[in-house]
Amino acid sequence: MKKNPTALLALLLGILLPPGAHAADADTDTVAQQKEDCKQEEREQGVGEKTGAAVCAVKALFQSRVRAKNESEPVEMTVGPPPMQSEDTDTPGPNNWEVNFLLNAQLAGSERRIEVPTIDINYGVGERIQLSYEVPYVFARQAQSDSGGGARVVEANGVGDSSFGLKYRFYDNEDSGLSLAIAPQLEFRTPGANRDVSEHSTELAVPLVLTQEFEHASITANAGVELTSDTQRYFASFGAGRRISEHVALLAEIVGTDLNAADEKRVLLNLGVRWKISDKDSLSAALGRDVHAGGDQREQTYFTFAYQKIFGK
Repeated sequence: MKKNPTALLALLLGILLPPGAHAADADTDTVAQQKEDCKQEEREQGVGEKTGAAVCAVKALFQSRVRAKNESEPVEMTVGPPPMQSEDTDTPGPNNWEVNFLLNAQLAGSERRIEVPTIDINYGVGERIQLSYEVPYVFARQAQSDSGGGARVVEANGVGDSSFGLKYRFYDNEDSGLSLAIAPQLEFRTPGANRDVSEHSTELAVPLVLTQEFEHASITANAGVELTSDTQRYFASFGAGRRISEHVALLAEIVGTDLNAADEKRVLLNLGVRWKISDKDSLSAALGRDVHAGGDQREQTYFTFAYQKIFGK
């Protein structure tokens, strides 16, 4: 049966963003009072009872109060790393450090690429800027072209490619929960690293990132370009997250890479969970699978597990 990525994502969003996901809990006194105030205002304007109730329900559905923080902040519900592939607009904050220890795996038949550990270090410069550095240790078993035009299976391990990143959140509306950022990232071969585990080229990725946060849910969208010395490839993603408790959030995303190269294009569906252990510690995991792999590429399975530690807050 042919897989339809749009239909699969719609099903996931139906689970993550059920009706009323953006409204506050109906059994709280504050929300009940807000609804009554809204209905009273509509009645004073001459609106009928049923129409007024419907208008107030719509207002409650899209009301964004996520920026009103509690003394202890709940789990982060935006779709972003770790464990997801989409980027988000969040930054650590002034002089804060965010350190992630990850296991990343890509599996396709007898081929595999396992990165463990991957060290991802992020530093906040002011409220809106993040500097980052990431480097993995790689265990790989993959087919590579030989000098005669054939293919050989190579098993290797060693330090993988490094990446430096800069994120700048240039728009941040606390009232609506909408924020925009640009997050260029330069990936390059780590000096002295094993060439058999390298991606073989220096690459600059420049995504534009959008995040819209509601009270119990969020959406994230990315669109951008990856540049090498001889290629220009486009990518995009869309994701949704829902906080199901103060400590647990569910995440889902659909990601497309190499969108302008039919034989290399991939579209993957990814599901994740994030668990807040404390204000400075969290665990997260994601499991994904290609729903489209162009040309003669094999569909891959993706797995990520991460521990995050915050310093400075």
